[in-house]
This record gives sequence, C-alpha cells and structure tokens, in this order.
Amino acid sequence: MQIRRVIELKWSKVRSQGVKGPRVQKNIPQNNHLNPRTLESWNPNGFTLIETILVIVIIAILAAVVIPRAGFDMSPRASVEGAAYMIASDIRYVQECAMANRVSKSIAFVSGQSTYTFPATVPSTSNLDPSGRLPSGVTIGTTITITFNSLGEPTTGAASVTVSGGGQTKTISVVNYTGKVSIL
Repeated sequence: MQIRRVIELKWSKVRSQGVKGPRVQKNIPQNNHLNPRTLESWNPNGFTLIETILVIVIIAILAAVVIPRAGFDMSPRASVEGAAYMIASDIRYVQECAMANRVSKSIAFVSGQSTYTFPATVPSTSNLDPSGRLPSGVTIGTTITITFNSLGEPTTGAASVTVSGGGQTKTISVVNYTGKVSIL
C-alpha cells in the first residue's frame, strides 16, 4: 500500500510539472509573447501585412494627387516619341507592302504638317491608309518622299524624317540599300 502511494505521488508530480520540467511550464503562462512552436520571442517591433499595405495605399493616393499638381508633364515628350514610333512603323509597313505586292510604294512627308500621306505610285493593290495623323502639337520637320521598290530597297537612297513638338525632336532614319528603319 505504501509503495502504491509513493508511485501515485511521483506520477502526480510528473503530471503537474510536465515532461520538460517545472522551468518550461512556469515560463509559458508568464510569457504570452513567445512563439508556441519554438518558444522564441516574437518580434514585437515588426509590421503586419495589413499595416504595410495601408502605408502603400496612402503613398499611392498621395502620389496620384501630388504629381499632376507639381507640373511633371510627360505628355509632350511622350507625344514626340509616340509620333516617331508611329512614323517608323508606317515606313516599315510601306516597305513590307512593296515587297508583298511586288510593286513600288511610297510615303510622303511635308515640313510643318502634322499629317503624312501614302501616295499611290502604281495602282494600289492594298488598302493603305491615305494619311497618317500625328498627335496634337507634333509636326514634321522635313519634306521628303520615301519610295521602296519591290525588293524593299529605298529608291531615294538614305533618308531621314524629323518630328518635333514641346521642345523635343526625334529623327527617323532609313538606311540606304537595306531600308532598315531606326529612331535616333
């Protein structure tokens, strides 16, 4: 009977202290900031995901309000670059149409204008746009007609077209013999 009593006392002591001993059991209730998996402390100085997202949203709203009022106007520069890419694309299109249809095709630019045309050198077999329009405030700086033969070679030799507006200028050049179009 006495042996049984001793075993029960020891067993109840083990259950109350836990498997790892009294030190760990004593610290857990007192330290609620501990990570229960590793018993290491949480970082109390960190930000939650919600706080971080809220800060980003506030910064985005402030930027959307402040940038237009601060006078950072990118539209003239973007308009000139867009016009240069549009003209380069149309020059390549005329060159491809000339090669595909095995006829000569042209594109004409007039200085001071904001439009350019695709004059028909041979009766047209494709539906080219009769004129190209540049964005407002952008004008052509050179008068030139670029003609491509059926092999895609420029018959006028090396050519360049300049567009300007808002203090910006871009030059579109066509290389002799190959007809490669590049923007400078």
